Amino acid sequence: MNIRANIKTNGFGKLFSRQESAPIVIFIAMIIIVASIQSNFFTPSSLKNSLNSFAPLILMAMGQAIVLVSGGLDLSSGTSMALMLCVLTRIMKKDDPVTGVWALLVALGVMLGIGLLNGAAVGYLKLPPIIATFATSYIWFGIALFVTPTPGGESVNWMRAFFDFNAVNNMPDWLKAFGAVVPTSVLLILAGCVVWYIVSRTKTGRYMYAVGSNRVTAYQSGIKTAKIQTTAYILNSFFLLLCALFFTAQNQAGSARIGDPLTLQCIAAAVVGGIALNGGRGNVFLAIIGAVIMSLVGKIIFFANMPDAYQTLVSGVIIIIAIASSAVYSTLNERAALRGGK
Repeated sequence: MNIRANIKTNGFGKLFSRQESAPIVIFIAMIIIVASIQSNFFTPSSLKNSLNSFAPLILMAMGQAIVLVSGGLDLSSGTSMALMLCVLTRIMKKDDPVTGVWALLVALGVMLGIGLLNGAAVGYLKLPPIIATFATSYIWFGIALFVTPTPGGESVNWMRAFFDFNAVNNMPDWLKAFGAVVPTSVLLILAGCVVWYIVSRTKTGRYMYAVGSNRVTAYQSGIKTAKIQTTAYILNSFFLLLCALFFTAQNQAGSARIGDPLTLQCIAAAVVGGIALNGGRGNVFLAIIGAVIMSLVGKIIFFANMPDAYQTLVSGVIIIIAIASSAVYSTLNERAALRGGK
């Protein structure tokens, strides 16, 4: 029986009877506000610049959403991404294309190591995710500082294509024309979407929701919960690597502190996108909308000539609205389930 079909509500109850309704409504409202105060918002160049600036948070929010869905949390996202960035820019040499390949291979190894350690701490050692990843964040930050004590490093020329096709001299003209219309940041986000779409159609994807909903019940049902949670953290690391690649191409240098503000922001973006903090519920793709919403706050503050301090205030209000709408959604479904059971 479809639970939603039994929800007999109207007004706001009907609006929030679908989990994705609140993020979409907030997203549309934010777009309208930004378009009203930024006259050139919908021009191709403005949209391209916006997408490039939103891309890091979008990628990190999608990875964080996967972890949250599986019942985890990653407070090391920012430092993990920064470590991969530092590794990439330390190995690469601008005029030696081969170093880019070596850097990618090493970064892939770092990605797997981070995902495995975080996943093992939460899944196999059964440490609270907030404690485990808070501790590992210091490990990744320490290694990143060892690799890159001060901001710097290099990026091979072909890596710049991850940020802008037109920035690479030897790029074919047709590819440059394509890049002028579709920024590479969108391709990275689409790559992440394809990966999650494939995973979500497998048993592993379905098991992540089951483990996030109730780990004990999932384990008793025969699901290898530790393996599933470790897989979620590895997938999160993959999205962090995509973000590190983007920063490598954009900044041509690395910094151990570049991810500091992004950790809590990506968690907030996932929550605004409707991902439940207690796990087992949410659409990972809506984390994209949540990240865009959080990013648009900065635009509104800037173009409205408001003090930067208001950005934190507005972000907090949006997060509260998103969490409240999620609570309303859960309450409506619980009541509907009770009525359906009578």
